[in-house]
Amino acid sequence: MARNEQDREDLMREAIAFFPRAEIQVEHEADPVFWGQKKNGHFSFYFGSDPVYQFDQNGLLRRAFIAGQLYRTQKNTLARLTRERNSTETVLKRDDLTITQVEVLLQTMADRFQKLDVYFVNKQHVRLIRSLSDNSELELQNFIQDKIKQVLQNSHQLAPRIRGKR
Repeated sequence: MARNEQDREDLMREAIAFFPRAEIQVEHEADPVFWGQKKNGHFSFYFGSDPVYQFDQNGLLRRAFIAGQLYRTQKNTLARLTRERNSTETVLKRDDLTITQVEVLLQTMADRFQKLDVYFVNKQHVRLIRSLSDNSELELQNFIQDKIKQVLQNSHQLAPRIRGKR
């Protein structure tokens, strides 16, 4: 996730930890959707610069950037991390979400991925803009659709806690 709240970098060029990766225009999305997977199986979806969802290899949510707020898994909840800046440093203030807040966030995410899945079923609503992959365009689209389905199957669960600095 970007350190500054400016537009995201060119992920296709700069997100070298992701292979394969692809930038896709989906009919209902104003901005292109970026998808990438790391060697460890973790994968991410960037819907323009916001929202961003990062998942573990099982499709469980690890981190998110939504409406300018950074979230990460924290035991059985999500922690909202707010940047507090002064002239010399940036500190992340942690606020754990309630169960209801987590459920709302996960449902909103699931709704977005459900719409994405509907468009991937009918490939004419999805156009690959560019990609870095060893697969054909159709194989890559099918692979991404499998990841969308994995997210939907696990949309009510969180990944294990991401350890922060102590």
